[in-house]
Amino acid sequence: MHWTILLKSDPEAKGNPVLHGLRMAASALADEVEISIFLSQEAISLAFQDEHAGAKQKVQQDLIHELQELGARIFVVGLEWLHQTEKSLLNASIEAASMKTLIRQMKMSDQVIPL
Repeated sequence: MHWTILLKSDPEAKGNPVLHGLRMAASALADEVEISIFLSQEAISLAFQDEHAGAKQKVQQDLIHELQELGARIFVVGLEWLHQTEKSLLNASIEAASMKTLIRQMKMSDQVIPL
């Protein structure tokens, strides 16, 4: 079984949808579900090294690293980030992806969860 989780909310958003998505991914991995996470729109900020990240973002980035260690693949998708920063600033093991990659992943997934 494979799930694609599309995180597009602001990491600082009320209700913590990004954190809930990451926690759901961890639970699914523990239940032997293969996970791919795509960071898009407002959640793109989690893909980059940021010394000034808020407390919520640091917790979320730590959880992303744990998910990667457990086997989740993390992607960042969207053209706007490419023009704003250098690709070399991406956090380790986060892959740059295109919309084509996202669509292909969604097609092969048993579940697609946008947050």
